[in-house]
Amino acid sequence: MGRVQDAGTPWDEDDDIDRLRLYSLTGGRTVPTRSLDLASLVHVASGDPPQMDGEHAQIHALCRVEARSIAELAGLLRQPATVVKILVCDLLDAGALSHATPDFESDPTDLKLLERVLAGLREISF
Repeated sequence: MGRVQDAGTPWDEDDDIDRLRLYSLTGGRTVPTRSLDLASLVHVASGDPPQMDGEHAQIHALCRVEARSIAELAGLLRQPATVVKILVCDLLDAGALSHATPDFESDPTDLKLLERVLAGLREISF
């Protein structure tokens, strides 16, 4: 039988492990170093990539083929968007990725981008 938390809700060890994993992925950081939104596109920067592992390497590999949105990366990695933003910022700060926020004023109905964002959001809602 699980222990009971102060609020009267049962203790869920899996939930605590998930939180600890997210905490360790971001190094305890809760705010990205740059302003990114779900539609921000990132792609591999030119030059030699820095040494990386884990989720950083996964993000880099996913962006090697084509530019990806934050929402799409979050869905593919099955991680919260804020965590992905922090990891992407690490790669942007290291020069491994480049980003550009889509200019919605020029084409607010870019179906390809909207479909990719929607697909990423659907992946998030497991």
